[in-house]
Amino acid sequence: MSARSRTRTLSAFAASLVLVAVGLMCAQYAGAQGDAPSGFSSNKVIPLVRADLTGVPNRQVIANIYEVPAGAMVPRHFHHGDEFHFVLAGEWAAEVEGRPMHLMKAGDSQYVPRELWHGGRVVSSGPMRLLGIMIVEKDKPIIEMKK
Repeated sequence: MSARSRTRTLSAFAASLVLVAVGLMCAQYAGAQGDAPSGFSSNKVIPLVRADLTGVPNRQVIANIYEVPAGAMVPRHFHHGDEFHFVLAGEWAAEVEGRPMHLMKAGDSQYVPRELWHGGRVVSSGPMRLLGIMIVEKDKPIIEMKK
């Protein structure tokens, strides 16, 4: 990767973090809540940001907070793009294709490369809250279930 390409990627990531911060502030005041995709019925999705990625054709950044009840599953699924997870509360036995299952606690984060399935189970006595930031292709489904 060239220095120019790295700079562009870092700039895009920094811009998405700014968008997430603004979205978090807006969500606090607006109480935004979205519908969970099929297979995630007990999980709550709070949309924060959905915007075109500047300077990168056919890409959008999506930031959500996911609230998953104690003991509930996050079904195995994948995205046509990269995703970053940050655990806000609770504990999660996280799975990512090709990696061993690992326990994530509040303050832990992970990167999931494009099109690798991921999921897991909440193992804490209370719900898990997770900040998810995706940079995905606009002309493909945002989420697809692992077959």
